[in-house]
Amino acid sequence: MSLTYNQLIALLAVVDSGTFDRAASRLHLTQSTITKRIQELEATMGFLVFDRTKRQAILTPEGEQFVSQARETVASFDNLASFSKEGRAIATLVRLGVTELSSLTWLPRFLEASFAANPDIQFELTIDMSRNLHSSLETGELDLIVVPEMPFQSNAHIQPVADIEITLIAKPGLVPDEKILEISDLQELDFITQGRTSGFSKNISEWFANFGITTRHSVRVDSLHAMVGLAVAGRGLCITPREYLVPLINSGRIAELITTPRLPRLKYCVVYYPSPHEALFSRIADDIRESADFKKPYFT
Repeated sequence: MSLTYNQLIALLAVVDSGTFDRAASRLHLTQSTITKRIQELEATMGFLVFDRTKRQAILTPEGEQFVSQARETVASFDNLASFSKEGRAIATLVRLGVTELSSLTWLPRFLEASFAANPDIQFELTIDMSRNLHSSLETGELDLIVVPEMPFQSNAHIQPVADIEITLIAKPGLVPDEKILEISDLQELDFITQGRTSGFSKNISEWFANFGITTRHSVRVDSLHAMVGLAVAGRGLCITPREYLVPLINSGRIAELITTPRLPRLKYCVVYYPSPHEALFSRIADDIRESADFKKPYFT
């Protein structure tokens, strides 16, 4: 029996995800297939890679040494596989997930610059609510995501991207905007919020809960544009990133409401998990950090 590439990929998936079950989801295989590949690998190498007395996938001392070599082997194989017979690099597909705010601000510029500088990297994009993106990253359906801060597994690579000011807006005249609103005043007002799969809305709800406040939701939508449009139409108050709306605020089409205490800032981060392509993902994460300007809408 000989060592195979698929066995190494299964091994790294278990190590990086923490369990055989998550590794199976990440590789779109059954758990029994993952188990079989690990057993075949161990039979070939002549030692146990994982400590079978533990409930989680804990490496043995031999396994720890072997995994570092396995990573190098898989990375070398992938580098060789990235060249065509003509000697040209074959495009590498990177599955990137972002929220709507990113798609309306920095993402188009980032993609233009990335294609010019790295034509051999192709991005498959998913634009969705942050908690859905989180779930897709956990199951291996996405490689990197750019989302508001939230809990991740301990082995996740998390890099801060932006610290965004948020504000409370409404149709002019709906709420007197000449006074500073107490947080307690907001309990009596209707809010337009994003759906339950929005990490941003969850963070805001938890912030209100710290003051014993439960806001009243008149409309739930999964679109930032729709939220702002409904606020302009007078359907309720809306909490949204501020800089993105400065043109509407300055034109008087939207009233900005000041609260005490001020609303918390929204922290965005780029996240990816250990993988054979970790060096590439790290470089892309650095590029995103340099490009991610949430202040200016792209189509202006």
